[in-house]
Amino acid sequence: MGGAPASAQSQSQNATPDEPVHYWSFRPNVGELGESPVTDRVSTQPASPTAKPRGAEFVVAPIPIVNPTIDNGLAIAVGELYTIDRGSPPSGTMGMGFYTSNDSWGAGLAQMLHLDDDRYRALIAGAYFNVNFDFFGIGSDAGDEGESVPLNQTGYGGMADFRVHMGRGWYAGPRYRFGHTTASADLTNTNVTVPAADIDLRTASLGPHVERDTRSDQFYPRSGTWFDLVMGFAGEAIGGRRNYQMYQAAFSTYTSLSPRQVLATKINSCFADGDVPFFDLCLLGQYQDIRGYQTGQYRDRAMLTGQAEYRLELWKRIGVVAFGGAGEVAESFGKFTGGSVLPSGGAGLRFRLTEENHVNLRADYAWGKNSSALYISIAEAF
Repeated sequence: MGGAPASAQSQSQNATPDEPVHYWSFRPNVGELGESPVTDRVSTQPASPTAKPRGAEFVVAPIPIVNPTIDNGLAIAVGELYTIDRGSPPSGTMGMGFYTSNDSWGAGLAQMLHLDDDRYRALIAGAYFNVNFDFFGIGSDAGDEGESVPLNQTGYGGMADFRVHMGRGWYAGPRYRFGHTTASADLTNTNVTVPAADIDLRTASLGPHVERDTRSDQFYPRSGTWFDLVMGFAGEAIGGRRNYQMYQAAFSTYTSLSPRQVLATKINSCFADGDVPFFDLCLLGQYQDIRGYQTGQYRDRAMLTGQAEYRLELWKRIGVVAFGGAGEVAESFGKFTGGSVLPSGGAGLRFRLTEENHVNLRADYAWGKNSSALYISIAEAF
């Protein structure tokens, strides 16, 4: 199952049957194709072993989708949050569906577990999707030309991820991912071609997932860092029909400038090698790298992006942000020249949805190279 990892984030409070339903952010990158609508990147700080156990909490969230790739729509997420042991953050059983105005839709289920004082983390997820988007071709030049073909991609897939705490905030373990997708496109009067071998394809990959998380908070970090490395080796031996490799690494930092000001930065890199299908290439904007571009307008075998965001809490629940960054895609890291750098910048508003945990509704407007985009979602971009 190709595309971007989706982000899911949750609010957990001590709950009783008489308490109201709380919001829970299920923040899918539903325009980035073929990925489970469930996070593999949630990271939570372990609870104190002496903390009172939290009760089960039913959660539901309607989430507006404003996305330059698949248009506007709505996602509905429902689930149950519960603590399995005193020293672990909440686990969750979750489901989600979405629909957008260009007739894209999908549904998914996930089981996220934190076990044995957060020594073990596991995620099992599956999804089905039917999405419509514009395919611009492969390479920086294809993205600059701006000529695209409407493409429909339908498929299903799943993922299993298991990590063990290695000490000092490090987690490591294997990830297995599989998917089957079919694609169709109207190629009339266009110079854009869709690789014929990728039209109907089953893929599967297996590889390590390593992360280190020292963030002060999972929803609104004010200090700390987060490193995340995923490697996937796809091949026939593990259930696929294509041999290739994927590598993705990201590093984020968070610095408190004052009690109401935070500076966040993120560097992201991606590399794909071998007989890679078009949907598993590096896609600019795939991991909220930089905003202001349609996801997939710029795709190739290598990508490097960087961005910074200034966050200011103004009054009560209201906040603002300003952000900027740049990125580039190329056939390989050795072919980055700096001449095809894609700039990004913008600003946004924040409205805090919850009191105990800092979960924001965000609206961002971003400018790119000859493009712009509006984003509405829940939780920060990174």
